[in-house]
Amino acid sequence: MKRRLVEDIKRQQKLMNIEEQSFFDVEKFMKGSSTPQDATFVSVDTKIPQVSTGSFEEITNKVIDELEGGYYHPKMNQSAMGNSGETMMGIDRKHGGDINTSPDGIEFWKIIDNADASTKWKYNYRGGSLEPKLRSLVVKMIKPFFLKNMNNYLSPEARKIVESNPNLMFHFVYSTWNGPGWFRKFATKINDAVKKGITDPKKLTEIAIRSRIDSGNSLIAQGGKKIDDILGTNIA
Repeated sequence: MKRRLVEDIKRQQKLMNIEEQSFFDVEKFMKGSSTPQDATFVSVDTKIPQVSTGSFEEITNKVIDELEGGYYHPKMNQSAMGNSGETMMGIDRKHGGDINTSPDGIEFWKIIDNADASTKWKYNYRGGSLEPKLRSLVVKMIKPFFLKNMNNYLSPEARKIVESNPNLMFHFVYSTWNGPGWFRKFATKINDAVKKGITDPKKLTEIAIRSRIDSGNSLIAQGGKKIDDILGTNIA
């Protein structure tokens, strides 16, 4: 039975031209399995992806660590933050919309307010002893919007490839921070490429990063260059 399962997975990989990747159970992945064993990981003896195939929580935390950072308040006058409102781990209190009014969002900002962050915290502070709780809330806040965007904007064929590749997952998890408008634009690029027969995750990742760099928005382009460095794709 197990041998047949492995053979079926390898056959699907060949059809999708993604032999260079490693597969795991996506349903368990989205529920937050934290180990390859829990995620029914199947090795195909290939090179390790640049972003480890961990749980949704691990990828979200990587976005926080590599791209979003810690605390910011407008009175800190950081020019790089542009028109951002009070922000923590990339969650913008001013522009975050529904994500801030979710139960987890309300709890998130209540913790920050109770800590008197606006007067006591320094720029990019991660929250000290509060950091683990704040991180876990960000994961809970981001996940439903990520799933909604995936359902709304990626074709079934494109979504299957994205969910099977950690680098593409990293791109689209981060796209949730960028908002549904940008998520849709990035998804359209991937949908169009898949429709044209481009199913190699490496090539799709390059297209994804290029769509950020050539977005015409300086902040989005900057994020694309950072992802390029993180993944080592050498597009920029």
